[in-house]
Amino acid sequence: MKMKEVCKRTGLTERTVRFYVEENLLSPKSSLINGREYRDYSEQDVAELITIADLRKMFFSIDEIKEMKEAPTRIAEVVSMYKIKLAADAQAKASIVQTLDNIDIALLSDVNALAVRLKSMSANLPLPKRDIDPDFGRFDSESKEEREHQYNLYLAKQKRQYRLGQIIVSSISIINVISALISAFVNFSFFSLLIQVIVSIALFAGVTWIRYLFVVGAVLSIILNLMLLTSEYVSMMTQGLMIVTVFQMIYAALASFLLLKSNSVSEFLYSQKNG
Repeated sequence: MKMKEVCKRTGLTERTVRFYVEENLLSPKSSLINGREYRDYSEQDVAELITIADLRKMFFSIDEIKEMKEAPTRIAEVVSMYKIKLAADAQAKASIVQTLDNIDIALLSDVNALAVRLKSMSANLPLPKRDIDPDFGRFDSESKEEREHQYNLYLAKQKRQYRLGQIIVSSISIINVISALISAFVNFSFFSLLIQVIVSIALFAGVTWIRYLFVVGAVLSIILNLMLLTSEYVSMMTQGLMIVTVFQMIYAALASFLLLKSNSVSEFLYSQKNG
């Protein structure tokens, strides 16, 4: 299932879905294409994402959800501890709100003054778990802003690749249609024109096997033109026709290379097919 469809079905953003996958809360089927990992989400994955989101909305931690998924027999124990934690948290927050109600916040000049006024509460509360046992490798090696910047760079790179692939595939499709159109009027082969239009549309839509059909056709074109240029009939060709024939061979070789080897083309075709 496409990421776009997954987000629509679950109401989650792409970032949230990726975050849950990276936290090993679910394991969608994945494949590696041109060095990039692509994931295929099933109906079961969608159901799991909805379940995870519902539990997160109820303040279950990632670790608690993971533990319950990995060991269903421990669900009762995890939920019991969760209830105790939630009750204690609610009581602490209610006390903090009550304390804040007795403070004239307009007179607070800095955070030190705020901390002093809340000292009677904070003295009896523990530090958050993340502060006590921080994951330096994950949180301190780069800041949130740096991670956000890296993610935005990644998205920008993917967008550039998609756009370049779109330009390449569009150009090949349009040139193919124009070539077929000229041939149709010269040879009155309008059925061939129809086929070429359908094939070009299929290529742009991301039909995988169509690009290999294009490559096969391009290779055959190169071979036939090469045979023509090395045959006895070459003497009957005008200079202009020879230039056009050589240009067709160069174009066919370049188009074949791009369709098979370009990461941008692969990115575009995959996105067209899978969203």
